[in-house]
Amino acid sequence: MKKRFTLVEVLAVVFLIGLLTAIGFGMYSYAMNAAKDKATRSLFARLEAAIESCNTKFGYIPTGTATKKFNTISVTVSSGEITELNFGGRTFKSSVTSDQDYLKEFLRVVDAETLKKNAKSGTLEDSWGGAIYYAYPGKFNATSYDLYSAGPNGRIGKDNAELKESNLDGSAIGDFKDSSDNSMICDDIVNF
Repeated sequence: MKKRFTLVEVLAVVFLIGLLTAIGFGMYSYAMNAAKDKATRSLFARLEAAIESCNTKFGYIPTGTATKKFNTISVTVSSGEITELNFGGRTFKSSVTSDQDYLKEFLRVVDAETLKKNAKSGTLEDSWGGAIYYAYPGKFNATSYDLYSAGPNGRIGKDNAELKESNLDGSAIGDFKDSSDNSMICDDIVNF
């Protein structure tokens, strides 16, 4: 005799398959987001190492513009080589002798391929495709520099705050840090 499945048994199997798929997709999404977070933090560590190496060798950290506190980091690629690196206020070119050494040292530490991979549109981007911002002197690190990424949600600061890129001028510091313990209260990625 052949056993026939009842409608309840078939629905139970379909429900279990759907439940396992939902759990698997959630875990996959979490793992992908965690990998992107780790890659962005790794890029920040490389940028910090390059800036510190250049500061040690040449005695200065590139400044941003006076009118805008946070600036994007731009990378110009020509013929497969990085020919220009712009920190928003200071541009280092491979064709200018004084800049050439700084750019060469910076690329020695960061790795040119890493910069090219993360500068798809000419602006250095995090793993989610958002811009990475730079400020020197920093608003959070008053004696050093700040690196800033809006993180996975692409929003600057608290999730419930309507902040825009213009808030990166430092006018909304309270929206970035918790006043009780000075910790970050958002999913943004920073070096401070």
